Amino acid sequence: MKIGFTSCFGLSLALLFASASPAFTQSQQDNTYAILNLVRRGYGPVYSVVVIDNYATLEYRVGQNIGRATLKRQNGHWKIIDGTPRTTNYCGEVSCLVKKGVPRQIANQLLTRLSASYKRQSNELKSFQQAWSKIHSSAIPFLGYWENGNFPIPSSVLTVSILPSYTPNKVCIVGITENSQYVEIGTVFEKTINTENDKLSLGKDLSGVYDTITSHKRELTWEP
Repeated sequence: MKIGFTSCFGLSLALLFASASPAFTQSQQDNTYAILNLVRRGYGPVYSVVVIDNYATLEYRVGQNIGRATLKRQNGHWKIIDGTPRTTNYCGEVSCLVKKGVPRQIANQLLTRLSASYKRQSNELKSFQQAWSKIHSSAIPFLGYWENGNFPIPSSVLTVSILPSYTPNKVCIVGITENSQYVEIGTVFEKTINTENDKLSLGKDLSGVYDTITSHKRELTWEP
């Protein structure tokens, strides 16, 4: 059943900006906008940006992939010095960024603050789940953002966001395929969500944590 977004309670997966100062100044805002404009094509939805002095790093999503790019400001302009669009070919360690020309102290700060931003988003999701637990206790394990583990396969589900609806034991499912987007309502029964067009089931990893959701269309992996 296709529905409008107004039928669901909107969970805003907002872009979180980490900066060198607690106050988000106009200069920092300008830098962030310049960086986003630079990577707006070819990368993917950016969900975290860290700017320290003349260096910056960001993380973005493409399907199930999480990518990263590092930039340097030269003569007032930002230039990408590490990170290839739509691949996992990027520096994830301080030593790697140092080889790219980033001062070691700044490289360490960039990665540390990027990690803190990721944890903050995860904590916000947990708080959101707790706030809805009395109304949607059976739906809580499903709430959040799920990414596929088999990208790319044509005409199949890439990502799914599951949000609570206004009706208990109902959830709003926002799916994105390579060619379209869809929104539908699902009914929660134990560890399964049934929709008109799909069936979603939770799966556990070896430690017993729910970290995958199996769709009739695609197996997905949870991300905060």
